[in-house]
Amino acid sequence: MKNIQQRVLAVLLSTACLGAFAAPGEGGMPPPQGPGQGPGPAMGAHGPHERGPVFGHGVDLTDAQEDKVFAILHAQEPKRREHRRALHNAQEALRALGNAEQFDDTRASSLAQAAGNALAALALLDARTDAQVRAVLTPEQRKQSADNRPRHQPRP
Repeated sequence: MKNIQQRVLAVLLSTACLGAFAAPGEGGMPPPQGPGQGPGPAMGAHGPHERGPVFGHGVDLTDAQEDKVFAILHAQEPKRREHRRALHNAQEALRALGNAEQFDDTRASSLAQAAGNALAALALLDARTDAQVRAVLTPEQRKQSADNRPRHQPRP
């Protein structure tokens, strides 16, 4: 009995943690506020549908570089949507299972694994996209990007 309770608690905690990484506006989560907040590239100046660069502000791009960055971001968007949808669906199914009359540990484990895989795929996609965009930059622009990147304050 204690083992089952620990598993249920672990699944519920993992669901809650994964919910924090849900795509903006999905799963009842409010969208992150401000540029560069939340998973994925920074939000563009024109709203969530026009993504900005994944590097720091203050880096001037040539028209050719802007076109390359746009192409990179545009090409990865279908996969991003697919992974967000998979994450959202797994989280919703886990929530429903947690509220069900009969808890199925095997199904919950499978759903938690699916959610984790989707989250990992999103993280990998972000890293790959970031590397592709940085490859477009000149060494001087990369230095500017690193210098202009917001620094996170350590938590107390």
